[in-house]
Amino acid sequence: MPRSIDSVIADRTFHTLPSTSSVKDAAAFMADNNIGAVTIVDDGQLKGILTERDLVFRVLAAGKDASTLTVTDVMTKDPVTIAKTESLTTALNEMRTHGFRHVPVMDGKSAIGMISARDMMVALHEELKRDLMAQDAIIFGAPIT
Repeated sequence: MPRSIDSVIADRTFHTLPSTSSVKDAAAFMADNNIGAVTIVDDGQLKGILTERDLVFRVLAAGKDASTLTVTDVMTKDPVTIAKTESLTTALNEMRTHGFRHVPVMDGKSAIGMISARDMMVALHEELKRDLMAQDAIIFGAPIT
């Protein structure tokens, strides 16, 4: 059975920042938490997403000062999101279609997490491994572990 996104993000810390955060502080936050993107949330409402690419293209390459900008100045506003109940395949297809690697996960109108292309690769690999083990059990009588 295909896994849903919420099963992948269930035990993860959901990292958010307010839109008033400086870009410099946001970059430090992302580095400290070893994350490639952070959701920007004000009063429980998703306002945008700040990614490594946003930092490189909209700040560094543009020659802007990260300490004087807020995340609102450079974030991706109104990002494409995905419902927590969607399948990993659906999320991966959205990423491929739109050309990005991080998608905020929603429960109704509330952002509850973030899923990345790396998260999906790991989860899909685990799913394929279980499928192959089940096939081996059927064909060769091997125990499923």
